[in-house]
Amino acid sequence: MLVIVGASASGKTEIANALVTQFAYIKSVTTTTRQIRVHEMNHIHYHFVSKVQFETLRVQDAFIETTRYQDHDYGLQKNEIGSNQVIILDPNGCNALYQKYPKETCIIYIQSDKEMRQTRMLFRGDDIDLISKRLKEDDVTFQVSNLDKIHFIIDNHHQTIQSIAEEIHHFYQAFLKGE
Repeated sequence: MLVIVGASASGKTEIANALVTQFAYIKSVTTTTRQIRVHEMNHIHYHFVSKVQFETLRVQDAFIETTRYQDHDYGLQKNEIGSNQVIILDPNGCNALYQKYPKETCIIYIQSDKEMRQTRMLFRGDDIDLISKRLKEDDVTFQVSNLDKIHFIIDNHHQTIQSIAEEIHHFYQAFLKGE
């Protein structure tokens, strides 16, 4: 499993989409209780569920991991993992998945400077009041030291999304071969 982790607006989703398009990965869809954004589609970007539905799934042991971020619940369901999957998780999710599947999990950390991330959030129409809150919280949440394991760190600032996807794909193929 190829896991991508990085702060808000670091480019995780665009990179994952490029991996799907360029190299036929299957993008895992995580489940969340947060509200759907204007450009998002249910079951494509996330499985958007109510808090009650989320708790029902948790009681049914449907999740590999769950986490709370920005006052919303997120979880990766067991039926969303597999060998050709690309998964976007926060550090808690990465750690939980890596602890359960250490040999199958390859963690890629995406770095992007705060100014670039702020610009991306503004461009996609995020609430201006929440942007500074998210940036501040991400400084704590997405520290490298919060991850049990990182296989590869890549800077998403001066490269195209396509070239980053290609670099990650080649790294992951070497990972799968044990190189």
